[in-house]
Amino acid sequence: MVNTTNLLPYEPSVDPKPLRVSSAEETEYGSVNINVGGGITTPAWCNKITVRVPVGAGAEHLTTEGAGIKTGASTGWTPSAPAVSGGFAVITFTPARAVQFTGQIVTLTLSNIAVNRTAGQVCIEIVESSSRTNGSFTNKDASVDVDKFPAGFVFRNFAPEKIMVENGEVAVLRWEGSDAKYTMHWGDTPAGVTLDKERVWPTPRGLTTVTGFMLRAEVTAGGVTLTHTLTTAVTVRIPDLVVRNLTVQGPATFADSVSLTNTAKDLTVAGSVRGAGSNPLRVSQPAGLKVDAVLNVTGASTFNGDVTANGFVAALGAGKVVRIADLRGPAGEPLKINSHVNVLPGNNVTAAGNITAGGNRVLRAGDRLRFKSITSRYLSEGYDYGGTHEIVNSSRTLYTTSVWQTLHYSSASSFVETLEHDQEPVVSPRPDQTIAADPEL
Repeated sequence: MVNTTNLLPYEPSVDPKPLRVSSAEETEYGSVNINVGGGITTPAWCNKITVRVPVGAGAEHLTTEGAGIKTGASTGWTPSAPAVSGGFAVITFTPARAVQFTGQIVTLTLSNIAVNRTAGQVCIEIVESSSRTNGSFTNKDASVDVDKFPAGFVFRNFAPEKIMVENGEVAVLRWEGSDAKYTMHWGDTPAGVTLDKERVWPTPRGLTTVTGFMLRAEVTAGGVTLTHTLTTAVTVRIPDLVVRNLTVQGPATFADSVSLTNTAKDLTVAGSVRGAGSNPLRVSQPAGLKVDAVLNVTGASTFNGDVTANGFVAALGAGKVVRIADLRGPAGEPLKINSHVNVLPGNNVTAAGNITAGGNRVLRAGDRLRFKSITSRYLSEGYDYGGTHEIVNSSRTLYTTSVWQTLHYSSASSFVETLEHDQEPVVSPRPDQTIAADPEL
């Protein structure tokens, strides 16, 4: 406890806990330890500390036998024998030389205290001789409070039935205690819950992580509320874990899903991301997988769904093979191949539709052909010739030096002739029909 004048912080502790007053049948002895300097924020120098213990039979007094107090201190500090004067047992603690407190703790001990018979709260006065520098020391006041509980008061053995529970299992805590107001504080409920005179308490929900519990006991005596607390903890087998920063020096295994709930955060992996054992690494996301940088795949890859590439897709290196069962252009557009295509021996090229080369149809097995000269005369095999369409036997050499156009239609389609790109369509007769004369010839 620190007031507006002292430079050093003070923290008391008692033994036994709690400290109880004596009864007519039995004298209770106890100790008070005063820790000095813990948690100091601004360094200070000190060359003497005087402790004043109230002596008397009242609630505000600690003992009626001030001269019987035994004293002790940390190494380098020397306590004086208690001197009873003006209602106080006065003990002075002096270091061998002025000490600078920068965070270290000095313990001042008062033991063999015969506690009086009246419960209440005792204010132990402290006078420190201190300075911000090693000089010009002045006295400054401080104090600590010590609670004296009623005779026979019991508050002990606060512990869980099981020190470890399964994840999601309710923990049950028990303790021994006299009549008092009990308040349980735990986990994320710092306000606590009042338990009155209960001595057993199950958690209102199952635990998922290691949880600390603090039980506060309060009784009213000497016009004040006396408070004492006990603490314990329950561990959880395979707990949930919430941390701010986590560094794992060894292997880490996750038996269930791992999520980044903050979409603005990244998962950075310096090494490899692999599937378990011989299982492949799986990315299950309706929105797909987006790779903003280079994606290097050194092994075989299988795509069971659509793959869209807005840029180039290249298989580099000799002997690289890309296997595709169905290769198509974008919806409604033809597939463009801007490179040479080399079909290796022993492999066939099959087209269900027509094949065009240089804008002209490529003949296929089964296609039917007609030949037409630039004089619009057809060449046909037969012996009946004459008329406006000169029909000649194919064995004749009359047209061997002429220029011919090919007119053909697919054996798998209609009988409409498919012309080259610079010709007009002509309806071809069926194979069993006679070729009519062209009125324009």
